[in-house]
Amino acid sequence: MDIGGRRRREGPRMTEAESNNIRDWNFAPLRRAETLSDRTAELLRERILAGDFGLGERLVEARIARQLQISRGPVREALRQLRAEGLVREEPRRGSFVADLTIDDIREIYDLRAAIEARAARGIITNRAAAALDELRGILGRLRQATDDDDREMFAQVDLFFHERLCLLSGNGRLHRVFVSYAAVLGVLLKFEVSRYYESLKPLWHEHKVLFEAIESLDVGRAEEACNEHLERAKERLVELRRRFPESDSAARSEKEG
Repeated sequence: MDIGGRRRREGPRMTEAESNNIRDWNFAPLRRAETLSDRTAELLRERILAGDFGLGERLVEARIARQLQISRGPVREALRQLRAEGLVREEPRRGSFVADLTIDDIREIYDLRAAIEARAARGIITNRAAAALDELRGILGRLRQATDDDDREMFAQVDLFFHERLCLLSGNGRLHRVFVSYAAVLGVLLKFEVSRYYESLKPLWHEHKVLFEAIESLDVGRAEEACNEHLERAKERLVELRRRFPESDSAARSEKEG
């Protein structure tokens, strides 16, 4: 019956065979329409993760809009998105800045990582997920290639991917979502660590190799210990770097320009 009270004629009901046929139709997945602010946020995110902006560097809305030849509205919305991801912070009457994580921030983030990634390793082992081990082994090979090529940008990207897949392959969706919520910030920290700490990437690749072999052994205790040790070392390295570089050169330059 329609809203006016009149009885509405119903069309013929779909048969079960017709209903089954619908399941076989080859629908393409729907994609959310991408706006100008989405594209601006993606560009800024890529530039931040690539290290083109330093930790604490000021992001001048008018300058970004001028260089992209767009209005300031999409830039303002893009910066709002990046603030929600933890990549950008805002200071009243001063503007937006690339997130400049404190030593306490680093400690808290890496303590959380140790908790969830050790649990992820346990999940892979208890699920006897052979396919997960195969995938992690392949990613480890990509890390080795980046090490041999001394490709630090690629190493940072694959490093983050290794740990994201570790969480996803555990089968615990909530655990994976926690990791993803910090992925953008972790990308900045990994780039910072890989680009400034090491003369050679081999020690860091070896840490990942030890971690993978511990998971591959199917020994839960060994795998959890390897996760904790790897992330404790990473935390110590980043804390040391923040003490050595309390303010990035880019951040200092942006303050002068501002």
